[in-house]
Amino acid sequence: METQRSRSLRQAPDFPVGFNGEPDARATVLGIGVVILTAVMWAASDASAQWLTKSLPPLEVTWMRYGVHVLILFPWLRGGLRSAIHSQHPFKQVLRGAFSVLSAITFILGLTLIPIADATAITFVAPFVIMGLAALLLHEYVEPRRWIAAAVGLTGVVVIVQPGSDAFHWSALLPLLAAIFGASAIVMTRLMPNDDPKVTMVYTGIVGLTTLSFMVPFGWVMPSIENLLVGVMMGIFGAAANILQITVYRQLPASLLAPFSYSQLVWASLLGFALFGVWPTVATLIGAGIIAGSGVYAAWRERKAAAMR
Repeated sequence: METQRSRSLRQAPDFPVGFNGEPDARATVLGIGVVILTAVMWAASDASAQWLTKSLPPLEVTWMRYGVHVLILFPWLRGGLRSAIHSQHPFKQVLRGAFSVLSAITFILGLTLIPIADATAITFVAPFVIMGLAALLLHEYVEPRRWIAAAVGLTGVVVIVQPGSDAFHWSALLPLLAAIFGASAIVMTRLMPNDDPKVTMVYTGIVGLTTLSFMVPFGWVMPSIENLLVGVMMGIFGAAANILQITVYRQLPASLLAPFSYSQLVWASLLGFALFGVWPTVATLIGAGIIAGSGVYAAWRERKAAAMR
């Protein structure tokens, strides 16, 4: 579940910056507002997906999400498919698309078995997985304090999953697997710095939709009109959040914005209770707090290090 969601298909104006190169107060408030809005949209998209899995197979729900994604990308394809998929790294783009669709499949499959708040909290270890993969594959230096923050974040996952206890269920590993696949997709993106983000989004949509189109006929269930409407809403929320997220993170420092992305845990919990009557357990709340706290600390350290350079 690569993140893995403004500037739309046209160029949007840059966020204003101050004389020292830092974003000014208006840009900062706007950027934080956009991040919180994307958190609401991701939670709404995921809640829609969980609602759909009550009557449709997870693969079909994932296929619907990708179908809407490709339809939204259609204006880019009007200039010709060849130009839309022109990449200096086509194999890496396909591999990234495969990681993205595996992330989406495992996350939505997890939603059929565990509450949305639990699944959302577990996937928030993705930044630490990205850090580990970047150190391993890209040979990036990671300071010891960030490794400690990562270890603390993984401790939060252990608190939620509770391995070895009666509360443990293997399904809790599915969102963790989704986080690993999503992190792998992001690392693949960093291996293609010269490719336009639009090309990456087109590859992501086409690879995902094509892969799922071969799989869904084996368990197809005819969706109702209500299912289709919710599916369209799910896809629109996800695509809009993706576009907004790409926009704001390209304009403002990730270390400034990342802490506010954890508000998705709140929205997921509220939607889980409103739609399914499921409130997070004490273990989930504690574990989510640990993950969010370690993530905020890592972002603060990154911002502090950037200010010293």
